[in-house]
Amino acid sequence: MLRRTDALARAFVAGLLRGPLVVLAVVIMLGALTAPSSAVTRDYALCFGDEKGSDDDSGPIYGNEASVDDGAADRRIAACSVIAEDTTEALLLRAKAYFYRASARNDKEDWDGAIADYGEAIAIDPKQAAAYFNRGADWYNKGDDDRAIADFDVTISLEPSASEAYSSRGAAFLRKGNIDAAMVDYQQAIEADAQNSAAHTGLGQAWDRKGERDKASAEYDEAIRLDPTDMIALLNRALNRLNRGEFDQAMADYDAAIGIDPKSAEAYANRSAAWLSKDGWLRAIADASKAIQLDPAIVDGYYFRGLAWASNGNKDRAIADFGKAIELDANDARSWFVRSLTRALSGDATGAAADCRKAIALDPERAGTCGDQLAGGDGKPTSP
Repeated sequence: MLRRTDALARAFVAGLLRGPLVVLAVVIMLGALTAPSSAVTRDYALCFGDEKGSDDDSGPIYGNEASVDDGAADRRIAACSVIAEDTTEALLLRAKAYFYRASARNDKEDWDGAIADYGEAIAIDPKQAAAYFNRGADWYNKGDDDRAIADFDVTISLEPSASEAYSSRGAAFLRKGNIDAAMVDYQQAIEADAQNSAAHTGLGQAWDRKGERDKASAEYDEAIRLDPTDMIALLNRALNRLNRGEFDQAMADYDAAIGIDPKSAEAYANRSAAWLSKDGWLRAIADASKAIQLDPAIVDGYYFRGLAWASNGNKDRAIADFGKAIELDANDARSWFVRSLTRALSGDATGAAADCRKAIALDPERAGTCGDQLAGGDGKPTSP
């Protein structure tokens, strides 16, 4: 999930203050004069929050952002709605109200509502980079990389030194599989702000995609040096270390990630894989089970627990877990593949053959030699 940027949000407010109504107090006074008498019940402070002003670049876009709960977000949305939807209100106040209502909707992960509100803010003032950036982040969170990239393009055209816009566009390019474009953006983000840990993390992921594990590891190291709580960097460095055979170091990264976020199902599932690499199948089962408890829809939890059960010789439980992984993601070739092998070892040649054909159809390279486990003939599966 992409984060909103406080710096660009403060720039949004500063941009409004540099508009036709130069002083915010004058804007509020003008809004009150043009609004109906019911305006006296409006809570401008609740909507706009603890703004520091254009000359103070140290605070968040509003004071409670880090700990807003649904109730607080709902109250902010209600307060902003009164201002945003009043056509007699000053335009710049309406733009601010739409912007802050969108921010509150982000807190509730209401991406559609936030996108609509940022669009309204942009319609009133199309030169505010923060609204484009935040809307791009929401498009990304919805999985629409093309629209995210389009909004980040505009953000960068308005704020060419916006490091977070480059790193966020890089994330969208990386998810689309355009690794080279992602790397250019991550490098540009680092050039704009060498302290941008997310850019180092993303560049590490891009190097990993290219098979450059040493370069990837160096970027993860820098990201974690800048932000020791960067979960993405920790989890990716741990996987990088697993692939390099550095099992104890990988385990240390997973331990650190779980210490930061004890409710991270992904961290427990991945640590389960690390335990498997160390032949610790009992601990692998415990970690995978914890991941499933935290997130019953986590495919990796069932997959790695299935591998652990198979390592213990418990084929029935392994097959059941692989089946659950397949139920959650029917396109997970690795689960079809290992269930094929496990069924073959259990004497279920028919089931093994069916699973093997499915694995090959999904990913011929990953399917590997599952046909060798099948009974009869030359050991090769029939064409899917």
